[in-house]
Amino acid sequence: MVEIELDGQKVEVAEGSMVMHAAEKAGTYIPHFCYHKKLSIAANCRMCLVEVEKAPKPMPACATPVTQGMIVRTKSDRAIAAQKSVMEFLLINHPLDCPICDQGGECQLQDLAVGYGGSTSRYEEEKRVVFHKEVGPLISMEEMSRCIHCTRCVRFGQEVAGAMELGMSHRGEHAEIETFLGQTIDSELSGNMIDICPVGALTSKPFRYHARTWELSRRKSVAAHDSSGANLIVQVKNNQVMRVVPLENEDVNE
Repeated sequence: MVEIELDGQKVEVAEGSMVMHAAEKAGTYIPHFCYHKKLSIAANCRMCLVEVEKAPKPMPACATPVTQGMIVRTKSDRAIAAQKSVMEFLLINHPLDCPICDQGGECQLQDLAVGYGGSTSRYEEEKRVVFHKEVGPLISMEEMSRCIHCTRCVRFGQEVAGAMELGMSHRGEHAEIETFLGQTIDSELSGNMIDICPVGALTSKPFRYHARTWELSRRKSVAAHDSSGANLIVQVKNNQVMRVVPLENEDVNE
């Protein structure tokens, strides 16, 4: 085990763990988009920058391994300034779609923009536009201009579903998440790609524009379409099922 100091608190974590894991163990929230506990580490959103003593610049918490005696500050002025700078970059090309976005009300970008975003944008250039793609009956890629390139969907397909159906082509602000050769996404786990997208880029085609998240009542349930007993949350409006989303239950779902 390795002991580090996180915001003045001593935390013990296994050797080889990242600063993010130590923060989770200590109950400290570090803002992030690309990090997900079930996926490999990509460190490409840079939202989780923290101050590490003796490091020349802020370090990404999700990709910085812990070392004995390391001193980390997640709420220092330097860390907050780094996180606010990253948020400004992430919002540069993001459209002002919140009032009509299906993710509105349950959007990580929206939530973190309140805490780390500026009240006005300094960006005056043209925003990038990403044309929509047809990828099958479940996932809607109509709004890919909202994508922040966290690659969660790509990593999920590759590592959990076991099929690399999505990938990222081009570089920089021209980067796009797409299926190669114009194919559709056929994995039976593809619904989870919608669920783990932290912004409104991948949305549910059957649910699109049908209801707002805060209008729905939620009921815990079990999947009716297979015999594995996977846990679900059924979301209902006016006695009508609007959508089902996964419910985390390690004993069954994994």
